[in-house]
Amino acid sequence: MVVRAQARAEIDDAFEWYRERSPQAAADFLAVVDDALREIAEDPERFPVVHGRLRRIVLRRFPYAVYYKIFPRTVSIVGVIHGHRHPDTWLSRAGP
Repeated sequence: MVVRAQARAEIDDAFEWYRERSPQAAADFLAVVDDALREIAEDPERFPVVHGRLRRIVLRRFPYAVYYKIFPRTVSIVGVIHGHRHPDTWLSRAGP
């Protein structure tokens, strides 16, 4: 599994936002992201296609979703995006 730099930056930004409000919330956020990444690794085809080849798993307890693509040799995490962001944020990552 590859977590693209943009997705890593989005995780880091969300973590910092939660950390400023509650260290426990920040730790919980990372745990939920880790759980989602583990679920993707175990069965990447389990989660729905939202556009083209782009798939999504919605995080539990947090208003974020992990967007990813399946390739023959790996899974690429392309974004961890807040649910209230405009769809263009993730649609722009749906290309090949």
